Amino acid sequence: MNETIQLNSGQQGFIEYKSSNPFEFYHILNELDKAEKIDAQGWLIFPEKGTGPYPVIFCVHGSDNWAGHHHEHVVNFLEAGFAVFRVHSFDSRGIASTVEDQMSVTAAMMMVDTFEALKIVSKHPDIDSSRIGITGWSLGGTVSFYSFWEPLAEKLAPNGERFKCCLPFYPATYIKPEENRWNSGPMLNLVGESDNYTPAALVHQMSDIVNASGGNSSVISYPGGEHSFDSINPVTHWPDAIAVSEKFCTVAKDGNMTYETDAGEQIGMNQPEDRLKIFESGEINFGASTGGDWSIRRQCMKDALDFFKSNL
Repeated sequence: MNETIQLNSGQQGFIEYKSSNPFEFYHILNELDKAEKIDAQGWLIFPEKGTGPYPVIFCVHGSDNWAGHHHEHVVNFLEAGFAVFRVHSFDSRGIASTVEDQMSVTAAMMMVDTFEALKIVSKHPDIDSSRIGITGWSLGGTVSFYSFWEPLAEKLAPNGERFKCCLPFYPATYIKPEENRWNSGPMLNLVGESDNYTPAALVHQMSDIVNASGGNSSVISYPGGEHSFDSINPVTHWPDAIAVSEKFCTVAKDGNMTYETDAGEQIGMNQPEDRLKIFESGEINFGASTGGDWSIRRQCMKDALDFFKSNL
């Protein structure tokens, strides 16, 4: 899709490239070539000091787009000598937020944005292609977590471009694959034990599944931490936010996604109308809290930086 894009030595800043709009993981696995093409955008930023080739950290925003605390992490990474690539999935599609719909921009779409940028940036003469990591917050944490699921990565980057390490912040890990092949690089999940938006319980369970399948996943759980524990905003309840329940949907080996209700009904997850049906079924929780904790905020910024220093 972006084979003709060649970045030159010294080139950084605003990057435009092509991406596409698969609605679900099903469409990446089965119909990626049919997905609507879009113009995507991101920012490649080099650190103030040092010379390349740089290690680079891909950063993926959450359901409320880019927020102040995301940029604070970005500055920490840059000051530590890492380059950063910011993926701008919402800006690319003219969307401000998906907190109350989770339909207009999906993790699958953001996954394509991220891997297409990876294929471009990994060829940059000032980037060390063997030292590329990924982090993301909430929805972006979901993208970073499942970027390590090899069946998706093989479709999105068939020539083998991969992230060396992965740091999801409070990801929604509600998708449980039947085919468990995972990137063997280190993954560290940072979660709040009091998160009622993207439950920590699912992250603990998926981390165990990754490890049982040859992966290398660990979890730091911050006691009392709410969703967006690294924010400066006081904890606030959002009654219309679509929260993740403590139940998985399953991805079969053929890519079909299903969700089993409490009544035992199997609901498809592949299409937009399927997702709407689940929202209307009462199975999905509405209302969740977000907000920071000063001590957790300080600790997680240290934990995040230590992780990348150790693994890139």
